[in-house]
Amino acid sequence: MRIALVYPDYYQSGCIRGEPQGRVYLGSGYLSACLKRAGHDVAFLHVVEPLSREEFLEWLCGQDAGLVAFSATSLMFPKVKEMARWAKEESGLPVVVGGVHPTLDPAGTLQCPHIDFVCIGEGEWVLVELAEALEGRGRVEEIGSLWGRWRGRGFSNPVRPLVEDLDTLPFPDRSIFDMSRMAPDQRERITVMASRGCPYRCRYCSNHAQRKAYPNGERYVRFRSVDNVLTEVEELAEKADGVDHVRFDDDILTLRPKWFEEFVRQYPRRVKLPFICNCRADLLDEEKVAKLKEAGCKTVCMGIESGNPWLRRHVLGRRMTDEQILRAFRLCRKYGIGTVSLNMMGFPHEDFSMVLDTIKLNARAEPGITQITVFHPFPGTELYRSCIEEGYYVEEETDTIFTRRSALRLRSLTDEQLELVSEFMTPLAYLYNQVYSLPSSLSSRLERALDAFLSSRMIPHSWKRRLGESVLRRLPWDWYLATKY
Repeated sequence: MRIALVYPDYYQSGCIRGEPQGRVYLGSGYLSACLKRAGHDVAFLHVVEPLSREEFLEWLCGQDAGLVAFSATSLMFPKVKEMARWAKEESGLPVVVGGVHPTLDPAGTLQCPHIDFVCIGEGEWVLVELAEALEGRGRVEEIGSLWGRWRGRGFSNPVRPLVEDLDTLPFPDRSIFDMSRMAPDQRERITVMASRGCPYRCRYCSNHAQRKAYPNGERYVRFRSVDNVLTEVEELAEKADGVDHVRFDDDILTLRPKWFEEFVRQYPRRVKLPFICNCRADLLDEEKVAKLKEAGCKTVCMGIESGNPWLRRHVLGRRMTDEQILRAFRLCRKYGIGTVSLNMMGFPHEDFSMVLDTIKLNARAEPGITQITVFHPFPGTELYRSCIEEGYYVEEETDTIFTRRSALRLRSLTDEQLELVSEFMTPLAYLYNQVYSLPSSLSSRLERALDAFLSSRMIPHSWKRRLGESVLRRLPWDWYLATKY
């Protein structure tokens, strides 16, 4: 059978414009690799820009497919619903949707009348079995992890166990991606996943909700063997053109000490490209940072999320201190490793003074790149439920967290404040950083004055923007780079 894989990967409601948005999505790569291993053909549509009904159907009708399979995040699900309707109305083909969104909200996903099936959890072997069943080599309504409607009857099967040995999966099929249509940063990197899952229970994140879906959820965090990972990287590096680094997209690359020890020994022996990875600030110590540097790590990305300790602990569920965060960034600077800080704002119970705390913690941490997004509550997460119960949530469709507006009914933050910080996070952090470099007696007075200027409802928003623009024009080169991330 030929399967039409579709992955929407663009946004229109955000504040970033002017260049391609596509990313290498390894989920589609794994699905394609498993289908091809089982003897099926794959047609892949990576939707990286708005697509009309006519354009979509012209592509679909030219594939001679027997199944249409969408991958959906919550932000992309409205686009999936629309394309599923087009596919069903024109072709009548069976439609299945998998990914994070249907895993967190399978019943809600199936409310769309043009979706026949949803896959809960990992979908590689579910999709293979569904294709085989549609060919007459099995019963659709008996496939584990699949819910849906078939031949007039609804069914909902138990979720199958996680794939515990990730080495049994084939390497992702990267031939399906057209790198010329990707975002510029994707063309210069090899993107790899060495693991799946995260053990932490951050209340805004879907990991804790996804883990509950599986009968063996206690095994949610799994690592491929180091040899398996590096064999894939070696194969990719051999044929890579114009690539200058490897990007490990794992939640926390340093999570498993024994695995990490082997990785930092083997990586520089087998791979000559530097790498970027994600780490958790409270798990980094000097020994780990030194080994990352020796292994060839050029940049570490770490979530600060909020600079307010109370909000970080009680609303976000992130149990780390300011000092742990600052120490991690200091250690990376000491060893010459670049840093990216990941931040959010627009949380329930957050006011502008707490947003200023986030700016100030970044000013003290001095990351090489500072990124901030607006919080969006995702179905199935603890913070989503809190937003509903406490009356924060407003039904408003958005397709990106890179926005200046919130989907919540915020009581202590205005759209103007969100817009100001979205646009000028880096220059404002730099400004506070310069204030902190002054003698303490002067520094404390200037900090209070800057707080009052930015917080005051009496001072025109245009004046605050003018300050941000003025500092932005005068940023030193290393801080200027942060605005380009």
